[in-house]
Amino acid sequence: MATFPKLDDSPMFRKQIHTLEQTTDDLKDRCQRLQKGCRKFMEALGEACDGDIAFADSLESFGGGCDDPVSVSIGGPVISKFISTFRELGSYKELLRSQVEHLLIDRLMQFMAVDLHEAKESRRRFDKATHVYDQAREKFMSLKKGARADVVAELEEDLQNSKSAFERCRFNLVNALHNIESKKKYEFLEPVSAIMDAHLRYFKLGYELLSQMEPFIHQVLTYAQQSKEMANIEQDKLAKRIQEFRTQVELNNLRASSNMEASTSGDGIHVVGVSSYKNIEALMHSAANGKVQTIKQGYLLKRSSSLRGDWKRRFFVLDSRGNLYYYRNKVTKPVAPQSHQSSGTSEHGSGVFGRFRSRHHRSSSMSEEYLGCRTVDLRTSTIKIDAEHTDLRLCFRIISPAKTYTLQAENEADRRDWVNKITGVIASLLNSPFLEQDVGINSSFSGAGIGSSLLKDQECLEDDMKVKEQDGVSRILREIPGNDLCAECGSPEPDWASLNLGILLCIECSGVHRNLGVHISKVRSIKFDVKVWEPTILDLFRSLGNAYCNSVWEELLLQNESKDEPDALLSITKPGPKDAILKKDKYIQAKYVEKVLMIKEATRSDVPHAVHIWEAVRSDNIQEVYRLIVTSSVNINTIYEEVDNSNLYHLACSPESQNDFNMAERKQYDPATCQRITDSGDPANCLQGCSALHLACHVGNPVMLELLLQFGADINMRDFHGRTPLHHCISKGNNLLAKYLLRRGARPSIKDGGGQNALERTMAMGAITDEELFILLAA
Repeated sequence: MATFPKLDDSPMFRKQIHTLEQTTDDLKDRCQRLQKGCRKFMEALGEACDGDIAFADSLESFGGGCDDPVSVSIGGPVISKFISTFRELGSYKELLRSQVEHLLIDRLMQFMAVDLHEAKESRRRFDKATHVYDQAREKFMSLKKGARADVVAELEEDLQNSKSAFERCRFNLVNALHNIESKKKYEFLEPVSAIMDAHLRYFKLGYELLSQMEPFIHQVLTYAQQSKEMANIEQDKLAKRIQEFRTQVELNNLRASSNMEASTSGDGIHVVGVSSYKNIEALMHSAANGKVQTIKQGYLLKRSSSLRGDWKRRFFVLDSRGNLYYYRNKVTKPVAPQSHQSSGTSEHGSGVFGRFRSRHHRSSSMSEEYLGCRTVDLRTSTIKIDAEHTDLRLCFRIISPAKTYTLQAENEADRRDWVNKITGVIASLLNSPFLEQDVGINSSFSGAGIGSSLLKDQECLEDDMKVKEQDGVSRILREIPGNDLCAECGSPEPDWASLNLGILLCIECSGVHRNLGVHISKVRSIKFDVKVWEPTILDLFRSLGNAYCNSVWEELLLQNESKDEPDALLSITKPGPKDAILKKDKYIQAKYVEKVLMIKEATRSDVPHAVHIWEAVRSDNIQEVYRLIVTSSVNINTIYEEVDNSNLYHLACSPESQNDFNMAERKQYDPATCQRITDSGDPANCLQGCSALHLACHVGNPVMLELLLQFGADINMRDFHGRTPLHHCISKGNNLLAKYLLRRGARPSIKDGGGQNALERTMAMGAITDEELFILLAA
């Protein structure tokens, strides 16, 4: 044998036996590791097979193979073919898993349980035979010369027998070890190769199966891509329609608001034009012929008549029969006007107009019965455009002899529209003979007792309009350079403004600005939003104006127009007053959202934008701060450390021990112990953690504060010492700015690093002589 060149029992033979046994032990360890890997591989194949089957089952439950409308709409008949494919692939995986188990794991277990175990047992028997042979030899060799012949013969026979058993066990061990050495050459390569062949067959079966489905798969992918493109087109169309609808709604609301102002008479009485009354009268005459139409409908907040007086959102409908009714979510029968007027039942829940709308097309009576319709009798009612509590906005009341309804609209235009149309219906119910004459409405009402009382009740509109204040705001704003025309289209006498952008707008362009979102443009009326126009806002607009703001937002456009040969790549042109709303919309989107008409700050210099903004704030340059904010993407709340790279770290004192260090670490946030502040006596000497708004508080210009707040500055941001801008104003003794910040939303309860709020810091500086400041701080 090549493994054992010599079979004589010798030290070299024993050494070769020992070497082969070591190899066998190592092979056993390898086989055990391979067995673990094989079992994990088999488990993974089983899980993959189960995953394919589970996925096929989920596709089937999703709708594959079903013919119901939902399943057909999501491609159920197509998915059914894919389900059968996945099940087939799962069966292939199961076959591969079975082959791995039988071809590899079973043979490996057989080799370990039989061959390796046999070698181990042969070694044990060989050791036992060696021990017996050694004992027999020692007994035989220890005989004396005078030993009896029968004893010698017996021991010699034992020696021969033990030697024979020893040789037999020795050769059995040789055969076992040689068997292992021989099987190593094929026992592992053969099953592994068989597994690779099984994989080959697995992938070949899968390839053949999927190759047959390839044309169908490509056909489905093409169909899905075409459907996706069509869906995108439909989505774009829908988005465009939504945009147009929203713009049109805004325009209608703004025009309605403008018309409301024009409909106010010189003595402050709010009246409705003749044409409006004639339209309402015509609708009510059509109702007499059996044709009922809706004059106005929509959601209003209604104050409950219960003791709690909570507000509920209700859907109101005013029809051409002169009925005003609303819906609630209780399933109750319709209540007659008389019983409703005396009812004090509280209202719970919110409106369910979706359920109403689905049933309203079938039967109006069924809708009212199901939803719980409540009718307001307008024949003996009057209307007031306010609430019992004057601090509530956008309210009006319908007052009848039995009950008062307090309602709240979502905006001023909606409130006026409701008031006008309800007033028109009341007038039509009570004064229809006067409407048939071609005379003014105000003179017609003067001949009717109840109508005259109705108009007297509406004299409170004079306070809401505040005509004198409106004229003053309009005059101040339009005197600013460029503000006589709309900043976008050039329409004369713009009546709307963008607070944060500092520009005046016409009614159409303001509707487009509203759709941009308040994060881009905060639109307000210069006539109706009277409370907005505080002196600080007016001063901000004086510092900016349409001319300057457009020089920033339209810098590229202005440069292009001044060239002898304009740049053809800049295809955007400024719209005119008579251009379509879509053109204005496109231009405003490009100007403020895409910012394609400005020269962005990134192209001007390599110095960080925050540095420029801080320098402009420190120099109190309003226009430069505005330009830097809108032309760069800098965070307006950037802190001082990001502007000035100097080392600002400091401790309140020098620690001598660990306890001193802990106390110093706690005290370093207290502004009262800051070395920089105490040495200079100026709180502005330590700007660590401060924002541009903190710096503006030291500059002392409320217009600069207003500009930063309009562009998102955090009014309650805290610096390294925990101080807010309000704390800085208090420490500087600037009560005017402190009151301004408090009115703009600053929280006086915030405590600084020393644990004191703004009121406590103010009292620490001495007696508070400003009563208004004390009230605001103590609120």
